[in-house]
Order: sequence, then C-alpha cells, then structure tokens
Amino acid sequence: MNNTPIAQHPSAPNRYLEGLAPTPRNIISAVRAFARIDELGWAARGGYPGSDVLWEVTCLVDGWQGLRFYSHLRRNKPIKRHQGCAAAADHPRALAALATYATGVCTCRTTHPVTVHDVTAAFGAVDRAWQLGAPDALNQALGRLLDPCPAIALRAQAVAAFASHSH
Repeated sequence: MNNTPIAQHPSAPNRYLEGLAPTPRNIISAVRAFARIDELGWAARGGYPGSDVLWEVTCLVDGWQGLRFYSHLRRNKPIKRHQGCAAAADHPRALAALATYATGVCTCRTTHPVTVHDVTAAFGAVDRAWQLGAPDALNQALGRLLDPCPAIALRAQAVAAFASHSH
C-alpha cells in the first residue's frame, strides 16, 4: 500500500480516517478501534483520529455525545462513562442488550470482509483507489473495512490475522 504522508496527497479521506493516511497500519488500527468501541457501547461520530487524539463519539447506552480518547476507551477507562450515564453496575446489562445485534454473519447490503482472503482483497481495493487519487472510490473501499456491521468483531479478527500474515 502507499505510505505517502497525507499532507502530500491532494485528496485525502476524512470520513473514516480523520487526518490519517490510509496506510495498512492506520487502517488496521481503525478497524480494531471501531470494533472495540462498538463492543464497549460507543459509536464513532467521525473518522478514526488515532489512539491518543480526542474522538467524537456517542454513548449507545443513553445517547450522550462528546469527545473521548480511544486509548482510554480501548482499556475501558474511565469506568464512569460520562456524567449522567447509567451506573457502572448497570453497564454489563446495557452492553449485553446492545450486543444482541452482533453476529458472525454480515447481513449488510454491501458485504463486509470477514475472512483473511476478503480482507486482503479489500486492502487491495483501498490501495488501488489511493494510487489513483480517487477519493470517492477510496471512501467506498474504506467503508467495506470500517462501516458498522453485525459481524464487526469477526471482521476485526480477520483484519488482525491479515496483519499478522502480511507484516
């Protein structure tokens, strides 16, 4: 994949990667981040900005919107989600209710990759769109890896397997 810094590329995406180039490392980090915050009952309101940068999120427990560091969310810290959220003792029940949509099957209109083979093809599409400087095609290709999906956890596992085989 192209590792050209984003500042040197005229048509950088921001829907999925906020200020980050679509390098394999950034995409893999973003897939893991989107899957992890989904697991913890958060939803992104913008592209993945990196681990130690404030990220606009929505609390899926009560709809609160605000900024959180992904580095804190991935470690499930702080234990108190935000002012006014459900009590910490109620979080497991609330998160279990949210997770009922999660499956090992992508039922989306546009299928998302859930195998290493499909992830490899998806990364190839990202690379081709980046090489061509085609922002719409790039965002579409990134969407296959980063859009919400009931199989998001399985997709994250496939991406992790891809990363361990390709690096």
